[in-house]
Amino acid sequence: MVNRAGKPYPSVIDPRTNNPIPFATGDLVKVPKSDRVAWGRKERGEYIAEWYRRGYDTPPGGWNLYDIHHIKPREYGGTNDFDNLVPVLRQVHIDEFNAFWRDW
Repeated sequence: MVNRAGKPYPSVIDPRTNNPIPFATGDLVKVPKSDRVAWGRKERGEYIAEWYRRGYDTPPGGWNLYDIHHIKPREYGGTNDFDNLVPVLRQVHIDEFNAFWRDW
């Protein structure tokens, strides 16, 4: 999958599956900000708690090095469901995923 700038979707390993993080499925239509799921410190904490409940280890270097990536972005109707979220090193998230979706 490539964006309108011709940049391919990032190939980053999902630590839950050891496979590449998949591209978003379903319709990719922007939704108004007022209709997007909330994301902040509380939701991040809930995700991390669920991560441990499911038996996963702390990512290398600790959580403060990681952003939680929405596979289907919130601006396209993505949810905070566990299966739509994956920890990604913050700089990778900024440089690769955010850059990809900016030009979607």
